[in-house]
Amino acid sequence: MEYTKFLDESSPLPLYHQLKVLLKEKIESGAWKPGKRIPSEKELASIYSTSMTTVRQAVALLTNEGLLVKKQGKGTYVATTKIQKGPILLTSFTEEMRSKGFRVKSKVLRFGKIEPNDAVRRILNLSENKEVFLIQRLRYANDEPMGLQSSYIVSDIAEGLENEDLSGSLYRILEHKYGVVIVRADENYSAILLDKNTEKLLGLPHPAVGFSVKRIAYSIQNRPIEYTESFMRADRYSISIKLQRHVNTSMR
Repeated sequence: MEYTKFLDESSPLPLYHQLKVLLKEKIESGAWKPGKRIPSEKELASIYSTSMTTVRQAVALLTNEGLLVKKQGKGTYVATTKIQKGPILLTSFTEEMRSKGFRVKSKVLRFGKIEPNDAVRRILNLSENKEVFLIQRLRYANDEPMGLQSSYIVSDIAEGLENEDLSGSLYRILEHKYGVVIVRADENYSAILLDKNTEKLLGLPHPAVGFSVKRIAYSIQNRPIEYTESFMRADRYSISIKLQRHVNTSMR
């Protein structure tokens, strides 16, 4: 592999930014293939005649953009293609991943009935004495952790839910077992710095950027049934939205 471009110390652009651009070219040109390990930070410092600090800054920027992935004890790798989320069809995580050809599984970290806090109670329009099921799951695609989800389900619509296999699609269970059909949802995405516990669960280095996703799902009777808070990997998950501008033809 040839490296023909070098850093310009006389440039007003910081060295780490110059290096980031050069490394990004390697990825986007296909010189560095998805899933392949890139040279170590020490090797890159030698190749580009720069400091380890400059290399670390450049690699950190590309990691935060989702182009590189650090694997503890193994090195830094070119990220595989991001999973795109297009908010047009309402699907469960399981349905969404399977539609893209991924093997899906979930690890249940916590499950049980709880008294919801005031915010969840208000979102689900519950009275004071109502409980909810809390299901916290680590969601995987092709054996790689993609997100951490905490779902609050109105308990009176799914009595006996504790006896179900929650490693798959919750929406499928609600529909086929309890006759509860989710037909619409309000969803909000925010970019955040993940906390250390979430980073660890998702196998990410510190610091790591992710998506905070909050969803309120409604039944066919327009009743709020589920409130879910998710933390998704920004390096493996992206959002794709199609926009169309309304044109007033009478003004032509």
